[in-house]
This record gives sequence, C-alpha cells and structure tokens, in this order.
Amino acid sequence: MQGSNQFKQALLESLLLELQKPGVVASRKMGFHGTKHAIRLAADAALVNVRGAGATRWSRTMQTAVELGNRRHLTPSAKSASGKTILRRCHRLRRPRMAVRARACGSAGVLARAFVRKRTTVLKRIVPGVEKLDDRDECTLLSETLDYAVCLRAQVDVMQLLVRALQAAKP
Repeated sequence: MQGSNQFKQALLESLLLELQKPGVVASRKMGFHGTKHAIRLAADAALVNVRGAGATRWSRTMQTAVELGNRRHLTPSAKSASGKTILRRCHRLRRPRMAVRARACGSAGVLARAFVRKRTTVLKRIVPGVEKLDDRDECTLLSETLDYAVCLRAQVDVMQLLVRALQAAKP
C-alpha cells in the first residue's frame, strides 16, 4: 500500500469524483436513507478505486457490490456478533473461567484452539470476501483483516476531513 498520506490524498480525490457523479447526491428527491446509501456506495467505490479491485479478496468483493449497487453482502449477518458484543467480551475478566474450562477439557491447547476458531469465525463474518477461506489459512485471513482495517481507518479519516471542511465552509 502507498504511504498513509498519499493513500488518503488519493482516496479523497477519488471520493470527491465519485460524489460528483450524476445521481449520487445531486437529486433533491432522494430521502435521507437514499442519500446515505449513495454516499456509502461512493465511499466504497473510492476505496476500491484507490486500493485496486484485484489487490485483495475484500476489494474484489466490494467491487462486485459497487457494480451491483448494493451493500447487503458487505455488512455482517444478523447472526454475527455486533461491535458492542465483541467489546463487552474483550473487557470481561476471563482468566478464572478459562482455567476451569482448561481443567475440564483436559488441556489448555484444546481451549486455545477453540478460542482461535471462534475468533476466526467472527472475522470471516466481518471482512468481506473471506467467508470461504480455508479454516487453516489463518495467515491470509489476518492479512486481509489488517489490510481492510487500515483502509477503513483511512476512509474514516478522509470522510471526517471532508465533514470538517464542509462545516468550516458554512456561513
């Protein structure tokens, strides 16, 4: 990936171009949800344009979604854990329970593998395009996840910059 500032600059330029396309947000008849959907698709298209559609599995999946004009298969399924649930789980104190489970299971290795398998399943639901990865291919899964998270962070930074610029321009 390019340097962080170069990547963000390219992402900003691409996002502005996507937003200027006809029918994205220019329509006054479009309601709040339609506008939100159009902006999210434009942001995804900009991210794919800058990152490259063939570079990663998630970018190929996003490219398909952008071409189809929907985001349904990019969002986590209803069965997947929400961000709040994951945060709650991370902040719980688990040591005593894990020790009891390890003794009950016979070894800590069994428990560790089950924990990794569970987290792997959650990651596969969150990152687009990695659902069908082999369970033993954790390196690819982690690589895709890291790349996706870095790109999303850049997208958030660019969109916050754009909002600040638009707010500063208001009289």
